[in-house]
Amino acid sequence: MQIGYIGLGKMGFAQVERLLEYGHKVIAWNRSEGPRREAERIGAESVETLADVCTRLKTPRLIWLMVPHAVVDDVLKELIPHLQKGDTVIDGGNSFYKDSMRRARELLKKGIHFLDVGTSGGPYGARHGACLMIGGEKKIYEKYEKLFKDLALLDGYAYMGSAGAGHFVKMVHNGIEYGMMQAIGEGFDVMKRSNFKLPLLKIAGLYNRGSVIESKLVGWLAKAYKEKGENLKGISGEVAHSGEGLWTVQTAKDLRVPVRVIEDSLKFRVKSKGNPSYTGQVVSALRNQFGGHSVSRKKTS
Repeated sequence: MQIGYIGLGKMGFAQVERLLEYGHKVIAWNRSEGPRREAERIGAESVETLADVCTRLKTPRLIWLMVPHAVVDDVLKELIPHLQKGDTVIDGGNSFYKDSMRRARELLKKGIHFLDVGTSGGPYGARHGACLMIGGEKKIYEKYEKLFKDLALLDGYAYMGSAGAGHFVKMVHNGIEYGMMQAIGEGFDVMKRSNFKLPLLKIAGLYNRGSVIESKLVGWLAKAYKEKGENLKGISGEVAHSGEGLWTVQTAKDLRVPVRVIEDSLKFRVKSKGNPSYTGQVVSALRNQFGGHSVSRKKTS
C-alpha cells in the first residue's frame, strides 16, 4: 500500500520501519527536519508540508497520524483542505475516545473515513509487532486489514466496533496498566524495606518464570535492575502521567463503575510530584523500559 505517515517520534519512526519492511510505500512528514531525513535514510519518501503528503499520495488516500492527542485537531485542520471524498485518516495515537467519535462524524460529513487505532507495545512493539485495537466503519477496517496485520504481532489486532471503540479499549488498557505497575512498585518497595536484604533482581527474574504474575512488566523491571542496579540509580521517584489513566477514571465515574485500584494509582502519580519514593522509581523505570519515557532524576543544586 501507499500510505502517508505523519509523526516520526519513537513510535512513529519504528512503525515506518516496519511498514517499509513489509513492502509498503511511505510518504512521511514530521514537524522537525531531523526525523524526516532519518526516514529518507531507511527508504521512506519525506516531504516538507502536510499538503505535500496529500499531493504525493494516489487517491483514495490513506493517512496515518501518530502525533500527541493535543495536536490531532490542528493536524486535521491543516490536512482536510487537501483531502477529498473517499480518503481515509487513521489516528494511531492515544486520543480520547469521545474526540475520536467527534472527528469521525466531522470527517464523514466531508466523505472522509476515519479509523481510531489504539496502539500498544511501545517503540519495540511498533517495530517488531504491536497490539492494535481498531474502531470505525467496519467496511473501512476490512479494506485496510492487511495493513493492520502487517503492523501487529500474530493475531495482535482486532476490530472493536464503531468510531471511538478502538481508543476506548486502549484507554481502559492504559488504566489497567497504571494499576498493574503500581502494584509491582508497591510490592517491590515492601521487599526492599524488609529485614531480609532480598535479592530484588533475582526475585524479578523468578517471578517471571511461571508465576501467576509473570508478565512483560515484571520482565522489564528485571531489565531495569540489570541496567540501573536494585537502587534504580538515576531514576526519578516522581511519576508523570499522560492523561489516559485520568480519562479512564473519569469515564468509569460517568458509567458508575468503581475503579479504586486505577484511581489510587493515578492519585499516587499526582501526589508523587515533590514526594519521590522507591515505589515511584519502580513505576518510572517501567515507563522508561516499555515507552522510552524520560524518567531521569532531577539534579539538585
